Amino acid sequence: MGVRGPGAASGLFDPRVVEGLIEAEKIPIENAKKRKEKVQGERDEFGKLNEFVAGLDTSLNKLKTKIDFYKMKIESSHPDIMDATVKGYTLPGNYEFEVRGLAKSEKQLAYGFPDKDKTPVGFGYMLIQREGQEDLELTIEPGSTLEDVANAINGKDAGLKAMIVNTKYQPDSFRLLVMSEKSGKESKIFIDEDTTFLEFKEQVAGRNLDVLFEDVPVTDEDNTLEALVDGVVFNVKRAEPGTRVQMNVTYDLDTTAKSIDEFVKKYNELAKFINGQFQVDPKTGKAGILAGDSSIKGIMRSLQGSLGLPINSSGKYRTLADIGITTNPKTGELDFADAKVRAALAEDYEGVAKVFVRTEQAVGVAARLSDTIKGFRDAQSGVLKSRTRALDSIIKSQDEQIANKEAQLGKKEENIKRRFTALEGQLSGLKAQGDFLKQRFQGGGGGE
Repeated sequence: MGVRGPGAASGLFDPRVVEGLIEAEKIPIENAKKRKEKVQGERDEFGKLNEFVAGLDTSLNKLKTKIDFYKMKIESSHPDIMDATVKGYTLPGNYEFEVRGLAKSEKQLAYGFPDKDKTPVGFGYMLIQREGQEDLELTIEPGSTLEDVANAINGKDAGLKAMIVNTKYQPDSFRLLVMSEKSGKESKIFIDEDTTFLEFKEQVAGRNLDVLFEDVPVTDEDNTLEALVDGVVFNVKRAEPGTRVQMNVTYDLDTTAKSIDEFVKKYNELAKFINGQFQVDPKTGKAGILAGDSSIKGIMRSLQGSLGLPINSSGKYRTLADIGITTNPKTGELDFADAKVRAALAEDYEGVAKVFVRTEQAVGVAARLSDTIKGFRDAQSGVLKSRTRALDSIIKSQDEQIANKEAQLGKKEENIKRRFTALEGQLSGLKAQGDFLKQRFQGGGGGE
């Protein structure tokens, strides 16, 4: 940034003087940028804190209500005949079934033709009557083939499917199969081929599922029973009259223990992050960026308080420690005793659930923690949101200050250069006058 003017040429001013003055004007800007970097570091750390809190909150979603906590599995004595899946909250139990008949879709098969796309099937009208639905009328144009008729039926999008099957029985191996997309009695169809050469025969009659449930007849239009037992969908695969199928709905201890373990891990990740802010780095002699922020201490205290309260229950299990989850006094993290947790679940699954879930009588640990975190993350008053907003506001204000100072610096820099250039011009003129007078006086003295 050297100044090249009269002073530089005459050597009256060192250009570094100007550069030094400009650098001095930059000091407030550099200080402002450092302050901004510090606040940005705090905001970034708060972003990490938010992520850890969100991870803990997600793990609690599997534990805070009965529907969330209860993990069930179903064992079938004959999975080739029936199995089932859990779709919601249900209670353990054992159910007995006998599958006497599967639900079937109506299927009509036309008599054969030698090919599918050459031989005309005649022309006229085809009337398809379906149980409980509007009749479907098709016009069979002259020269239409089996393929044309199949396309006409499929093009109506009327709950029917038509396909051509090749039986390979000569001479007329190609036949048109029309079936209902639904099963059960409502799938029954009647086809009047009118004046065409198509003649249909009912190959499969539409019928409902026929099952005995605890010796009580049960039926449905398809081969799934969704409304029989709350939270369970039974899938019927094949009929086997006379064979009794036992369906046992039990607690899934492995999946439940895994959900509890995931909660402990997410809690410990958050606790380790917060505690790490107050540990002094032996190399730098400094603690974490958020060590001076009192809000994170408040967050940790609130979480620990939510953990320690016992639930209002007269049972054996009232606290996390009772089921095998204890707090490490040195680190504040949780220790998970897997064998003890599984033993507690096996002994009293519902009692363990009460330690975590919200009931009419009490609020369990997971529900309490979830409520606490909801308060942290409240858009208006939550400490995480309000602190992040405050840091963002500071950064925005600092950006504006830096921009203003940089604009002022540009003007000052030009002003300094201009003033030194003018001053150098004046001094150069004075020096020239001095040299002139000196030469004149020295010359005049020599003439005497």
